[in-house]
Amino acid sequence: MRKNLTKAIRLNNEELSLFESYANAKGLTFSELCKSAIIEKIEDKINLKLAEEAYEEYLNDRR
Repeated sequence: MRKNLTKAIRLNNEELSLFESYANAKGLTFSELCKSAIIEKIEDKINLKLAEEAYEEYLNDRR
């Protein structure tokens, strides 16, 4: 298992400035900001899928 892995993302100057400003305001490193944003997005998608499945099951049980 790899301990540390570096990935590159391409940002324009405006994006970089926005991300760095936000990270600084929150007391995060750029890397921490990126990781937390990606994790949050994945968790949101998983939660949405689970909610949709639960709602579909609820509707099917009512029939």
